[in-house]
Amino acid sequence: MTIAAYCGEFEFTVLEFVFTITKDVEKKIRKRKLFYEVQITRYVQKKVDCFFLGIKMDKHILTVYKYEAYNTIMFRLKDILKENNIFRVIDSTT
Repeated sequence: MTIAAYCGEFEFTVLEFVFTITKDVEKKIRKRKLFYEVQITRYVQKKVDCFFLGIKMDKHILTVYKYEAYNTIMFRLKDILKENNIFRVIDSTT
């Protein structure tokens, strides 16, 4: 039994997407194409939104899938962000 057969084709595709984006962002961080935390979060959010753009399903379920995919990617990147000294923008208006 394959993973795709076990969890379903769509869920397997989402998992592949999460791993692909994580590797892509990690490569861009190491090459210094992405070096601000805000820049990375926007990039990931845009990729997640584009991935789910053509999916036809209930709006609320789609929102949950987007949220979970985004959080999974950012969780996997957490250690990479710490180890590569990613810049953070500090708001000084307070």
